[in-house]
Amino acid sequence: MVLVIGVNGVGKTTSVGKLAGQLKDMNKKVLLAAADTFRAAATPQLTEWANRAGVDIISQQEGSDPAAVIYDASAQPNPETATF
Repeated sequence: MVLVIGVNGVGKTTSVGKLAGQLKDMNKKVLLAAADTFRAAATPQLTEWANRAGVDIISQQEGSDPAAVIYDASAQPNPETATF
């Protein structure tokens, strides 16, 4: 599991998207969790990166509990084989 944190506007979402693509290219199972539920464009932006990388994404509606998103992602089948 990889947790990415940082100040606003430094490119976290872009970095996560690129990292997801690299991990998939290494034959890793990748699942992105859109836990930034308070920034208006966060989930659509991460969804676009997931689509570009060809990986799965877990998300909920804007304003939902970020911990619930992480819980849902960790409850996916075979979480020990997934890279978040």
